[in-house]
Amino acid sequence: MQIRTILVPTDFSPDATAALDLAVELARRFDARIELFHAYHLEVPPFYAGLGGDFTTPFDIVEPIRKEAEGAMEKLVADVGARGVETKGRVVMERAAAAIVDEAERLGADLVVLGTRGLTGLDHMLLGSTAERVVRLAPCPVLTVKAKPA
Repeated sequence: MQIRTILVPTDFSPDATAALDLAVELARRFDARIELFHAYHLEVPPFYAGLGGDFTTPFDIVEPIRKEAEGAMEKLVADVGARGVETKGRVVMERAAAAIVDEAERLGADLVVLGTRGLTGLDHMLLGSTAERVVRLAPCPVLTVKAKPA
């Protein structure tokens, strides 16, 4: 198996950081590039009337979140680049699991490396698992990484 493109989805959590650290090691070993990817989804009502009668539009809610995600992504891209690995980053507003699978297909990724929180029981049933969906649907192998306890 030849690994040239490693897709690393991130939610900027410790689990995602652990996955990125492993992906950097793999990228160095296989002389591969890393494609960082962040997908977020917000259920935003068309407008919100605050207590003072002010209206908030979806743009007022979504734009600061987008800017924060893009800033965090720029920092990650710079960090990985400083560690000697070619990397690019992309942020999209879509549901995570489907967006990750689509991105893997779009890039022709050879491997997806993603963090998992390891939810169990009721939390898993209620919240679902992005990692589980990606493992089932991705067009390439998926390596899941759980952060070490602090």
